[in-house]
Amino acid sequence: MLLLIVPVFFLTVLFRDGLNCWFIADDFAWLSLYRQIHSGPDLLRALFEPAAQGTIRPWTDRGTFLLFRYFFGIDNLPLRILCFATMAVNLVLLNRITCRITNSPLAGFVAAICWAANTALMIPMTWSSAYNEVLGSLFLLAAMALFMRFAETGRKKFWWWQLVVFSLGFGALEINVVYPAVAAGFALFVAPPEKRRRLLLSLSPLFVISVAYFLWHRAVAPIPTSGPYAVHIDGRILRTLALYVKWSLLPVDWQAFGHSAAAGTAILWLGIAAIVALLASEARRRRPTVLYFVVWFLATLAPVLVLPDHHTDYYLTMPLIGLSMLIGFGVTCVVRAAGKWRWVALIPVFAYLCGMVPVSLAATRWSLDKTKPVRGLVLGAQAAQQKHPGKVIVLNGITSGLYLDSIAQGAFTALDLDNVYLTPESGASIGSDVGTANLEKSVLDPDLMTHAMQKDQIVVYSVVGDHLRNITEVYELSAPNRSSDRLPGRVDAGNPLYSFLLGPTWLPPQSGVRWMPSKATVKLRGPESAGAKLELEGFFPAEQLKRIPRVLKVSVDGIPAGEVKVHDPESSFTRLVLLPASVIGRDFIEVELEASPVDRVDGQDYGMVFGKIAIRR
Repeated sequence: MLLLIVPVFFLTVLFRDGLNCWFIADDFAWLSLYRQIHSGPDLLRALFEPAAQGTIRPWTDRGTFLLFRYFFGIDNLPLRILCFATMAVNLVLLNRITCRITNSPLAGFVAAICWAANTALMIPMTWSSAYNEVLGSLFLLAAMALFMRFAETGRKKFWWWQLVVFSLGFGALEINVVYPAVAAGFALFVAPPEKRRRLLLSLSPLFVISVAYFLWHRAVAPIPTSGPYAVHIDGRILRTLALYVKWSLLPVDWQAFGHSAAAGTAILWLGIAAIVALLASEARRRRPTVLYFVVWFLATLAPVLVLPDHHTDYYLTMPLIGLSMLIGFGVTCVVRAAGKWRWVALIPVFAYLCGMVPVSLAATRWSLDKTKPVRGLVLGAQAAQQKHPGKVIVLNGITSGLYLDSIAQGAFTALDLDNVYLTPESGASIGSDVGTANLEKSVLDPDLMTHAMQKDQIVVYSVVGDHLRNITEVYELSAPNRSSDRLPGRVDAGNPLYSFLLGPTWLPPQSGVRWMPSKATVKLRGPESAGAKLELEGFFPAEQLKRIPRVLKVSVDGIPAGEVKVHDPESSFTRLVLLPASVIGRDFIEVELEASPVDRVDGQDYGMVFGKIAIRR
């Protein structure tokens, strides 16, 4: 029992800071799903519709976040506890599986310790969006344990339970598709020769299910052909494999955490030499068991080897199970060997632990420190909005890193904070980046800031460490030097601060957007140069757009400027309309919009939904 408990205790101590890590980055996208659930069909769509990179993970990225958001709100501790509990079960299963294969409790203990120590677990143990790696490992290990019981006893109930667990595993992580190959490795290299044929035949339905799932998944979520997740089957697979082997034995950020390159090189080559020696020794003795561990490592790693443009060490979470079993098996072989120098062979294992443990501790602390300002920003904005009802919260001092970890991922949307924006100074400090494509929607126009302060519509807060501080009075003192009294050249229709630029027919803002009826107007600063265009960015409900295309007529100061159409499936649309030359240089212009056809509900016309209306050069 002690050999089962110690690895769990070791994991908890090593990654204890992960319990206090808050939501960050992709977490907010999954938390935002909660706002989209209004009916049964909405729930099914949220759970099973392909999302980021075509993933379909109802039990992890979707279901877990929806369930915990419903019961615990924005408290991340219950999710972190779930992750630690799941990983504890994983370690127990790994311990027992390795013990049964090697007939050595020591091998199971070492395997669990080595897996728990690996720095690749840091991200799953600190980031809720990576829970899929932990739960996916549980399904693989549980299915494998059941298959082993079936192989030992021949009782069909274990085979059927294995089938159930394996099938459910697809809802956790797509890599579950390789399980039949892992089980086949057990049948070929671990099971008694007289049982191999029967066990392999029993896996046939599982291979069929995996192939069917792959084809279905490819049909509903096509494989990317460009970008970091594009699949490439070429010589780069070997380079990617070599990289992941290196990261399996030595933390990816070894030197970044203050360790020497020489020590890292020594640890890496000691590990490689020990593995090669073990494989050679077992091959000479014609003992194939060791090949099962290699199969586990390579099979679970194979799906990411075809991604040469996207490497991350937490993809090793499941492959490391195979490596950890291999290390445990190797330690058992050394201990059982004769000779007083046999303990020298354990040096690579101690070197591996000495390389992993300090980096795992430091990296987990780093991850906790990274989430603290995100927590302070989001919860601070929520508290500020509660303290100042009816006013817009404007944030100053937002860095690029903080923006990318929170606001860019929809942190405010996840918490129903629709009226939180950034000062122009924050926008300038964040700058232009791949991840800041939607920054303009969050940053207030300088001219709008002046108008809003004069009308006492905003409260300005600044980020100070891991909390927010009200700096409204200090900010207002320097406001006259920031901007002129001109009208903004951009209107975000869903932002209440822009309401004074909108005509009387517009409907109230809803979640950052605003409906117009059949006709509406908006005032903007006049264009300064010839060739300027009017950018229209909006949205239309897909179910209505499918019935008939929508037409939008645009006039500027009474002069027709153009007509645009929005067709299915262009629910979210962006259009550019050339402005008449006669309005160039005017202080302000009035844009008239006319949508047709419109939908009439409870006596109210609904034409189109708008987000941004802006002047573009």
